[in-house]
Amino acid sequence: MTEKWFNGVKDIETLRKRYRELLKKHHPDNGGNEETMKEINRQYDAVFARMSHENKSDGQSYTQEENKQFKAILNEISGFNMTVEIIGSWIWAFDCFQYKDRLKELGFKWAAKKRAWTWHSEPYRRHHKKEVPLSHIRAKYGCQTVRSQSRQYSLD
Repeated sequence: MTEKWFNGVKDIETLRKRYRELLKKHHPDNGGNEETMKEINRQYDAVFARMSHENKSDGQSYTQEENKQFKAILNEISGFNMTVEIIGSWIWAFDCFQYKDRLKELGFKWAAKKRAWTWHSEPYRRHHKKEVPLSHIRAKYGCQTVRSQSRQYSLD
């Protein structure tokens, strides 16, 4: 099977970024085609399975269950007008006050010092006594902004 949608993707973080971009463009709720989205999902699952099998020894531990949850969360928030960043295996949502109740329902937690909602498939375990700035987290794990909040202006 050719990987038409994910050709050239080298790691899971990039795979997830590309999936999110495709989701924004081709999801039926955004005016896309349901068959196209099914094809994208099939290819994503196949590439993820291959990459997670190939990369078991590199310290990254992505499970099929975590991947399934990750995809479900991205599908749920695909239509929200907010800034979304993928940092490592975490989803961060910024500028999203109007969605706070829905984000809570989806399992997002409020990170008050970072002023953002965050989601991860496993419970958070703190590794540091000090607060780690978001810029350091981005630098360590890599960050991909997959959606920026669109600005709306009123004409007076």
